[in-house]
Amino acid sequence: MTEVKARLERAVRGKEKILLHGDYDVDGITGVAIMVKTLERLGVTPATFLPERERHGYGVSEEAIHKAQRDGVKLIITVDCGITARDEIQLAREHGMDVIVIDHHRLPAEGLPDTHLILNPLQGDCPYPFKDLSAAGLAFKLSQALLGDEALEFLDLVALSTICDIAPLTGENRILVKNGLEILSKKKNLGLCALSDVAKIKTSKLDTGHVAFILGPRLNAAGRMSSPDTALQLLLTREPREAESLAKILDAENKARQQYEKDVTKEAVQKVERTVNFNRDRVLVVDGKGWHAGVIGIVASRLVEKFYRPAIVISTDEGTGRGSGRSIKGFHLFEALQASGSLLEEFGGHEQAAGLTIKEENISRFREKINSFAAERLAPEALKRHVEVDMELELRELTGTFLDQLELLEPYGIGNPRPVFRSGGLQLRSKARRLYGETYEIVLTDGPLNYQAHLNEKQMLLCAAAGAGSVFEAVYSVKTKQWNGLSTLLLNIKELKEQTGIP
Repeated sequence: MTEVKARLERAVRGKEKILLHGDYDVDGITGVAIMVKTLERLGVTPATFLPERERHGYGVSEEAIHKAQRDGVKLIITVDCGITARDEIQLAREHGMDVIVIDHHRLPAEGLPDTHLILNPLQGDCPYPFKDLSAAGLAFKLSQALLGDEALEFLDLVALSTICDIAPLTGENRILVKNGLEILSKKKNLGLCALSDVAKIKTSKLDTGHVAFILGPRLNAAGRMSSPDTALQLLLTREPREAESLAKILDAENKARQQYEKDVTKEAVQKVERTVNFNRDRVLVVDGKGWHAGVIGIVASRLVEKFYRPAIVISTDEGTGRGSGRSIKGFHLFEALQASGSLLEEFGGHEQAAGLTIKEENISRFREKINSFAAERLAPEALKRHVEVDMELELRELTGTFLDQLELLEPYGIGNPRPVFRSGGLQLRSKARRLYGETYEIVLTDGPLNYQAHLNEKQMLLCAAAGAGSVFEAVYSVKTKQWNGLSTLLLNIKELKEQTGIP
């Protein structure tokens, strides 16, 4: 940190031209936004570059380096990328530019790029005790070193990045996200305030769910469907009308992304069901021509949800494939890609999510190799969904005091999941009604009070077959739903089974 801070301060004093090169997802975008705001406080206006997936691919762009050299840039700062960009950083150094790498991804086996200005706590000689910061979290640490407590107002962006990048909400991340959500709820950032309005978020208290499923997808939509610069501009704007306009653009792009994602997911599921030997293959590797690179990560997540296996979805075009993968508990996806690295052109990521580039001719061998790796590390039992129950209780025990105590455990996320409960003797009081997608709502009771419950299509069919008045045992998590100033208790059903012989 000391050398990085000193080099950046020297650039500021010398009024050097600085380029911030981020990645195209929320972590990269928010990290660049933090650095822009930080440098502007120091009196410097940096140039920015966020790659377009279809045009520039994964990681640091040679095109950006050549442009930086032509523009007289003396310092490049990469955010959420760069740790594997040995060739690109060497090119920048040959052009006389220094490079600061701010990246939280795993270190490459072939060695670090040719720069001593690296912020990555995974380095062997890094004394920083917490290793799971997002890239924007690392940018925030640099901002703190430069600005002191002034940097605390950027914690809303740190919360966005940490949640959307599926970083574990343990240790320091819990503190950053908890405080970041408080700032986010105050809606001090004009762009995020406009995005919340467009997304029709009514509650005054935002939680990890609002970020992960409402704000995050809209910020990601620009990078997935067109240019991530729209999202960056939204986070940086000081003009209310511009904020409103940009928020509407992101909302529209998110709707387009949802429809396209639905179509690709349907095609990918059909390919999996037609071609995968589930007795042999423990990692799903599916490819398709011309699939938009901006949705394949989400499609991989959908495959994991449906089949509960690690999934890698690859879009091919003109002999080259670009892939995105998602994993399950107990399978380190980045290590799996490392083991198959000889077949890949480039790759990066972490335990639960990763990206890659591969020649189309190598996809079949890659599928075999990664499944050989998985066969040694994924026991068949690991491929079975298992919901861990924290406590058995009766629904009537879900009192206000109990829920207040649960709230002390927030924020929930990876590494700190929402508590799960089991209750029996629950009577079905209503037919299921469809809310959206494959999510349905029923009413359950274990006495005088009724409770709304959300469940999936398979569970809905079980209720429909049993009929109103039937009795069930449910495994679920709880949350309160805010609507027009009123709080309603909601049960999110994890498992449901009918209890027979119970009056």
